[in-house]
Amino acid sequence: MQGLLRLPPNHRSILVADQDRGVRDLFVRSLEPEGFSVYEAEAGREVLVLARKRLFDVLIMEVSLPDLDGVHTLRLIRETIGPVPCILIGTELTKEVWMNALAVEAYAILEAPFRGEVVRHTVMDLVHRRFGPDLW
Repeated sequence: MQGLLRLPPNHRSILVADQDRGVRDLFVRSLEPEGFSVYEAEAGREVLVLARKRLFDVLIMEVSLPDLDGVHTLRLIRETIGPVPCILIGTELTKEVWMNALAVEAYAILEAPFRGEVVRHTVMDLVHRRFGPDLW
């Protein structure tokens, strides 16, 4: 919640972490027109470095990042930085992945193929629920 409170309304920030450039591009194209500053990462360790440098309002992370998986990365962020709302994404998600995502209190889990309107709706719903419509 601190991110939206400390940043001007037109500078909300999202970190999208996925090893696939095309997936990151889809999220950037879907979210930048909504007023978000979208940052990108390819791996879990990169997410940790960026999250320590900047407070993001929302994280969107691939479950199977190449070095640290998204669930483990989210746990580390919450242990070291604090609570940050997160949407986990992936392909062919197993029951175990869903259970792990619930255990780390991911806001949502999106399974590929991703559609721009679903991405936008999920993020906007998260922002409204988490921070309230007045901060949007």
